[in-house]
Amino acid sequence: MNPKENFNWGVAVIAPHTYPIEIHKGYLANDKKMIAPFIKTGLIQDGWAYYGDVFSGGNEMPTQLSLTWVSFAEKKFWKIETEINKSTQDKIRQLFIEGYENKELNGTWSHITYKKITVGLAPGGTVILWLSGLNKKTEIAHYQAKETFVSVNEFSRNPLEHTQNEFYDFTFKAFVPKETQEYIKRNGVPLTLWEEYRTKYNYRFDLQFHKTDKESNDRESEYVNGEKEIIKVEDLGKYQTKALPSYCRFWFSQYNAEAEFDGEEILKAFKKISKNHPDKNIDIEAKVAFMYKTVDFIVKCEGEEIPLHNVVVRMWKN
Repeated sequence: MNPKENFNWGVAVIAPHTYPIEIHKGYLANDKKMIAPFIKTGLIQDGWAYYGDVFSGGNEMPTQLSLTWVSFAEKKFWKIETEINKSTQDKIRQLFIEGYENKELNGTWSHITYKKITVGLAPGGTVILWLSGLNKKTEIAHYQAKETFVSVNEFSRNPLEHTQNEFYDFTFKAFVPKETQEYIKRNGVPLTLWEEYRTKYNYRFDLQFHKTDKESNDRESEYVNGEKEIIKVEDLGKYQTKALPSYCRFWFSQYNAEAEFDGEEILKAFKKISKNHPDKNIDIEAKVAFMYKTVDFIVKCEGEEIPLHNVVVRMWKN
């Protein structure tokens, strides 16, 4: 990004795994110079926590983002055409320079930096930029795309000679997961969900055991806003302002546990409890069951409790 800060990075695009998209065209540019073209690579649905497969990259600071894509669940095209302003450029540069501490497989910590600029495309035209690296993903900017129109004949070869609506209906049935199709029939597409996922709350996990135990290692954490990190032991018990968890991996003295949270369920619980108890610290109580069979999670604040019923928990012995 200048001779003294020569960071090489790749560019990737992701989408929620239940709301697949496909890119029509676009680019990441520096002062109108193409540095990372976005080309059609088929279905994108790896998930909001994914780092993304690299399209291209370089070491120049991006100043312009242009992307047009189809959202199969919404049956529409979206387009973002935006400047990446100086404050975002400064944030990118500073994060690359600062880097972060990463825990290696052998248990030691080393200082590394980010390797990707990841672009996230979600229903409602939500566009997020992150910097991504090994075990780390940090939001740097967000934008709002506008609905646009792209003819099916311009988008693809259209060998079946679909009309526009036939194309939308065919790809909806072919590419959108069945459970998402059913959800949309009942509730519609959650257009504001990924924007709401960006809200941060002041909370911590409060682990409760049947007999004396504790987290014996650092915690891997992923968040509903797409960020991820490894939290060091000394920070595990602190209240911190973060997005809500989507996945956590815990290490106890003899067992490991991982929990996948239902984003909509935990968001609903936090919205309710923070409304009833504004500006208060919130606990996610994690009650480890007898013989480490499972973990039950409850959102708590000042005596109010909201159980989380849809958490998927897996446990295994060290």
